[in-house]
Amino acid sequence: MKICVIILVLILLGCNSPKKKHDFIFFKWNIQESSYLKFNSSDTLYCVDAYGIKKQTSFAILNKDQKERIEAILDTITFPKNETFEDSGIDDGQTYAFLLRDISKSNKLKIHGSAGPKRFWYLGEVLEKITLDLQFTKTNKKIDLREIDKMVKMELPPLFVIDTLQ
Repeated sequence: MKICVIILVLILLGCNSPKKKHDFIFFKWNIQESSYLKFNSSDTLYCVDAYGIKKQTSFAILNKDQKERIEAILDTITFPKNETFEDSGIDDGQTYAFLLRDISKSNKLKIHGSAGPKRFWYLGEVLEKITLDLQFTKTNKKIDLREIDKMVKMELPPLFVIDTLQ
């Protein structure tokens, strides 16, 4: 009888579908701020303030509702084929960038001005609202931002010399 109960419990536990593991980075830039948020399916949300010369990393602990809200959006959101949407006439304004990685691929999106899918503008607003309710604590942890930085950092043109001796 005990063996039957153990087998039944193992079967029921095995029927639960495994939760997706998220490796997600969100970037926000405007004339007043520049920051990254890193979420990886734990209850910790990392924030990298990149507005100054030196990047400062901090972290906060998400409550169950905040974590589930982020996971629910990440589980259902679909990325468009285009990786960049920008209003051509807007030089400043709000820029959001998203990087969602899984085992097989990276999904990327950069939106600026008011261009791009509304669901991503909504996700950016949700993340901003969640961070307003959190208490962040500074840490020395380094977050790898190289992949998202390739999307959001402008490359400097090569140095050139003007010959004025002609």
